[in-house]
Amino acid sequence: MARSGSLLVPTLEGMPYLDKPPGFFWVDALAIRLAGATRQAARSPSAAAAALTLWLVWRRARGVLPGNAALLAVGLLATAPLFAILSAYVIFDMPLTFCVAAVWTLLAEEVERGPGMLRRAAMYAAVTAGVLIKGPVMLAWAIGGSVGASLLLRRLQPMQWLRWPPGWLMVLGIAGGWFAIASARYPEYPHYAFAEETFERIASGSFRREHPPWFVPLVLVAGALPWSLATPWTSRISTAGRVGLGFVLFAIVFFTVSRSKLATYLLPCLPPLALVASESWRASWKGGAWRVTVVYATLALVCAAIGLHWISLPSKHVVQSFLLPALPLAVAFVLLAGVSVLGVFTRRSGFTVAALLAFTPVTLAIAGSSLVRYAASESGEPLARAIASAEPGGSLRFERCYSAGTEFALDRRSDLLSARGAETTSTYQFRYRERLLERGQWTLLSEPPVPDRASVIVRPMRNPGDVPPEGMSAFYEDRRFVAYGRVRSEPGETE
Repeated sequence: MARSGSLLVPTLEGMPYLDKPPGFFWVDALAIRLAGATRQAARSPSAAAAALTLWLVWRRARGVLPGNAALLAVGLLATAPLFAILSAYVIFDMPLTFCVAAVWTLLAEEVERGPGMLRRAAMYAAVTAGVLIKGPVMLAWAIGGSVGASLLLRRLQPMQWLRWPPGWLMVLGIAGGWFAIASARYPEYPHYAFAEETFERIASGSFRREHPPWFVPLVLVAGALPWSLATPWTSRISTAGRVGLGFVLFAIVFFTVSRSKLATYLLPCLPPLALVASESWRASWKGGAWRVTVVYATLALVCAAIGLHWISLPSKHVVQSFLLPALPLAVAFVLLAGVSVLGVFTRRSGFTVAALLAFTPVTLAIAGSSLVRYAASESGEPLARAIASAEPGGSLRFERCYSAGTEFALDRRSDLLSARGAETTSTYQFRYRERLLERGQWTLLSEPPVPDRASVIVRPMRNPGDVPPEGMSAFYEDRRFVAYGRVRSEPGETE
């Protein structure tokens, strides 16, 4: 999009990519046009959405909590591990979280102050943006969250905004307008968007994202450590908090029932939980101080057991990479437990709050290098650097494997040799291969071209007995890929 200016439908390997609507890609393409094809530019929409979500939480908390107490809600959300980490990901869920947070906070204002035209227009603008970013699931968040809020407040007022015709005209006119144009160009898209990408994802395990029932509470607890366990949760919360919990209630029910679950899907739950947690801390911080101590002491024991090899974790697991410096983490958690206890004995809540908010910064300071190494092992950048060094201007072909990150880092397109297109991980491309072939939009190779002019060929990590491409030798290997380049003749030799 950034290069061609063609904004209707995203493409991947020259083929339409209709797995998600184009909203996120529009913003990302704009960032790349403004700042260049850098990873910072690609990540900037998520980072901006995270910052705006923090502002929304502060704005709503300021109407509930006095003085600087509203900043605690911002601090809790900003230091929640799931929120902090995903703010640097090129991912749909952080902008979606901003849209859901806008609906939730504005709905809370409507419940407190009554309906307002500008407020409702902003709510429907958020719904429209969410649909353009991630599709019909935004409608589920808006409608399901409003129903949840009505159940918790025991009145129908939170659902009244859903009966505002001008708002639905906005959603249908903008998001529905794009959908209609895309469907006219790709007639199979309505069936894919609703029957496959929505209902099939919820009702079947065909997307291979099934998890046990305890997955949802586990993500919410782990994603908001340590305050998810240390907060002295209270039932005496504001109307805004109850409205927000209505959205959390919807998410717990919806994603527990759904057969397709990812941790990132639950990210929109964290902003309302941070507000309710800040209210609970204001109501009873001393009881929470002892809970902080217990949580950190437990984490210290677990890290010590891992560091001393009393507990073993699966190899090649992200948690194991994260806990390589387990013993230093154990020492840090003991110190943070001590800071929280100091707050109890000095009767100063600031010590406990500092310990509470220090979890993610301290953990990243100690384990950050291990996480960077793990990220590098999953990234396409090391392969891109090797290719740029060996063949800076040559043509590139992937065979039975693919790395979009490598293409992005090289800032150039590649060819892909594939039987069915599964390597792109696009469900739409994989399932509608025959339609794309009929329309002449299938760009992947079924066999190497003749003559073969590829300077670099990348294949899956080789097994014993694999034969290199003719006239090529391996110049790069990692646990996923092996890259081959053309054999160069020495001066005086004939090729």
